[in-house]
This record gives sequence, C-alpha cells and structure tokens, in this order.
Amino acid sequence: MDIVELTKKAVELANQDKELKEKIKDTVVTITMILKNDEEQPLTILIDKGELNFLEGGVENPDFQFEISKKDFFDLMTGKAYGMILMATGKMKMTKGTWAEIGKIATPLSVMPKIGKEIASKEKVEEE
Repeated sequence: MDIVELTKKAVELANQDKELKEKIKDTVVTITMILKNDEEQPLTILIDKGELNFLEGGVENPDFQFEISKKDFFDLMTGKAYGMILMATGKMKMTKGTWAEIGKIATPLSVMPKIGKEIASKEKVEEE
C-alpha cells in the first residue's frame, strides 16, 4: 500500500466515524495537499456536511491548500510526525486558506493521521 492508497483508506474509514460526522455536519470545505517530490502530486479531501470524500488530484479553487514533501506527508499519515510541528518548522506550508478559518479543518485533519497510523500498524505501507 502506498501513501495515496493509505490516505484514501483513512478518508473512507473517517467517513464511517459517527462522532466525526456529527462534529463536521455543518462543514463544507475542500482541502488539497500538494505532495512535492520530483513533481507535484495533489490529493484532495472534500468535506460536505459530514461526508468525506477523497480525490486523487486537485480542484480548481480549494478552500485550503498545503504543500508538503511526500516523505513528510508519509510521516504525518503514519503517525511519525505531527501536523502542527510540520507547520511550525516550515515543512508543511499553508498556501491557501487562513489561520482564522483553520478550525473548520482541524478535527478531520487530526483524525485521519490517527486512522492512518492504525492502518500502517496492520498493513504494509511503503514510502515511495
């Protein structure tokens, strides 16, 4: 399983979390993570009133967009790194969106790495 498959599975499992769905039931937001390596690889998470969906690729005008190396995103999604530390050290940069609205995405973005860590502990997940 690669990082894209892991992220997709984490979003699918997060979508089944009734507590999370209740917390984000009024949220409509798009989040694009631009994974940087030799080339850019966008991954998008769509949140629409409690429903989460994964899109391999970008969207034209996401509400939030972050840039992160593929390795750092792998570490984030497998529990080896934490989002706030990656932000504080400049390894993950918010290129679209505002800090005033970050609360909209804080809950789902904190849940998915926890799920990703659980998946990684049970399945073979490989860093590309």
